[in-house]
Amino acid sequence: MKLNCSSEKLERYIKLLDMQNEAPEIVYYPSLFCQLSLPMARTDEGLFTRDSGQIEMQLRTTSQLPYGSIARRILYYTANNLTQSGTVNWPKSQAALLKAITLSTSGSDVRRFKTQFNALSNTRFTVIRDGHKIIDDAFLFQRLEMPNQKKAFPQLSEAIKKHIYQSCTPLSKSAVEALIKTPFAFDLYTWLTWRAVSLKKPMTRISWRQLHCQFASNQNLSSFKQSFKRQLMLVMQAYPAITDKVFWDQSILTLKRYQPHIQPYQRQKAIHK
Repeated sequence: MKLNCSSEKLERYIKLLDMQNEAPEIVYYPSLFCQLSLPMARTDEGLFTRDSGQIEMQLRTTSQLPYGSIARRILYYTANNLTQSGTVNWPKSQAALLKAITLSTSGSDVRRFKTQFNALSNTRFTVIRDGHKIIDDAFLFQRLEMPNQKKAFPQLSEAIKKHIYQSCTPLSKSAVEALIKTPFAFDLYTWLTWRAVSLKKPMTRISWRQLHCQFASNQNLSSFKQSFKRQLMLVMQAYPAITDKVFWDQSILTLKRYQPHIQPYQRQKAIHK
């Protein structure tokens, strides 16, 4: 299996190989976003839909939809900094939050962060499961404005806290840190980690068209297949248990039952601080 890498990606590849012998530190990500991810790239559309066949998520905005690595880092931070009451334990300053999500306090990173925080704050989420709306046009946060020196970061809205953040999937922190800068690879890792405990049959087959509906951003089916395969090779370095268990042909992707990345006895409650 060949993995063509730039020097930055090669450094990350080596890190992934090194971490395979380490005991994983457990972190979390909302299970809904493991199944149905945010856009990977910028889109000017006001309505964005993901559909897994069993559950559908609609994102709606009058400004800009959240996308890319920074939006995912914000969701990841919130999942791992919840109190027992379900409130987010935000840092005391924007600079501290930027550091926590591995951004600098330079002008470009601050602008990128504000853009994605505003996009998440101003997007309405609708989630439909088995034909029933479990979330109906709800904002992610209770307050929509960006924080400044006089304002605290907003808390999760009640609908989002109840229906999304009560169910989180345990992940390996090292894998997350290695992959989250590449949205497609991160999305595949979280999805495959979530699928490890939801696979009921010895073998599950998924069509490329279904995967396209679930993951693609501004790609035709042929381009999507090639991107999927490249990113899957990277994910395999972080999650060796899927090697030879996830394979494809022209029409389908096959998942052969594999071990969870975080073993059942290692799991903790999602809202844990």
